[in-house]
Amino acid sequence: MLKIPQNEEFIINRLLENGHKAYIVGGCVRDILLGKTPDDYDITTSATPEEIIALFDKTIPTGIKHGTVTVIINNTAVEVTTFRTENGYADNRHPDSVEFVRNIKEDLSRRDFTINAMAYNEQEGLIDLFGGKKDLENKILRTVGDSQTRFREDALRILRLFRFASVLGFSIEESTLNSALDNAHLLENVSRERIFTELKKAIKGENFEIFKELIICGGLEFLNINKIPNFEKIKKHRENPLLCLYSFLDSTSLEKLKPSNKEREFFVTLHRLSKLPHPKTDSDIKEMLNICGDEILKDFFIYNEWDVSPIERIVKSGEPYKISHLKIDGKALIELGYKGEKIGEILEHLRKAVIESPHKNNTEDLIKEIP
Repeated sequence: MLKIPQNEEFIINRLLENGHKAYIVGGCVRDILLGKTPDDYDITTSATPEEIIALFDKTIPTGIKHGTVTVIINNTAVEVTTFRTENGYADNRHPDSVEFVRNIKEDLSRRDFTINAMAYNEQEGLIDLFGGKKDLENKILRTVGDSQTRFREDALRILRLFRFASVLGFSIEESTLNSALDNAHLLENVSRERIFTELKKAIKGENFEIFKELIICGGLEFLNINKIPNFEKIKKHRENPLLCLYSFLDSTSLEKLKPSNKEREFFVTLHRLSKLPHPKTDSDIKEMLNICGDEILKDFFIYNEWDVSPIERIVKSGEPYKISHLKIDGKALIELGYKGEKIGEILEHLRKAVIESPHKNNTEDLIKEIP
């Protein structure tokens, strides 16, 4: 018997009591069988969206066109989706039409991989029509039904396949792998944001080397990803996905993937730091700290397998390295008679002076240092 959380159990029982079929389904069932705690739980049911809404006090029609209603129980949101089949995938990504059905088999038949095509409730037990439990035990990934069809329906499934192989450490069944590689060119039809999301999840896996297959076949060429990266280096830093991605992507690839401003800043900063000479003195490190915060600089040192303790010591000491750290500012320089661009030039000169001689960071000495 699998353990279903109280809120999800309440929803399932309410649906069952009113003559409908209902199960937890997909990734949550997979994770429970693997001994993991699911991040969330999805419920599938024979009830139509209108019937779901009628049964619960608070609902949100989040994806009602595709049969999904969010039920709010004890301030917790749970997605409940009607059994459905999908037809036509003109863009190799989204179904052209969705049809609600009353049969759990039809619903499970449309899912991507056998390990994600299982459903469960306490009354009926595990519904496993495609051997998902056995594939979990054998640590193998295979599609539900014909693999060529599955990947042509939705090309994102190709990346999901490699992501699951990486994160779970599973092997890929031969025909499934061959079909994924045959159809890898269809990945161009997937939004760059979704691709980036999958890569960020996959790169944290123990078995990210599996992506070598996708790179060799040219499946990621459209992102300018065509060289085999240093997988050992990536593995060392998998607790820091951005560092892993820095090992995997060049600047062109990154921009094509449409990163967030924060992610872009991280990559641009590391690229800028990489152009500087190897830091040999505290002054060198302070110049780097002037470019970025200490956390990013630590990441850069860790990436290069350098000792981060000098950074920590400098930051803890409070020694100045930024213009904002100076005991004199532009207003004071104006009062001394300086104007315009000269003020910025003086402040930068003084910043460099206190990097070399921190004890000079007082108003009197700084005025003496003005060229």
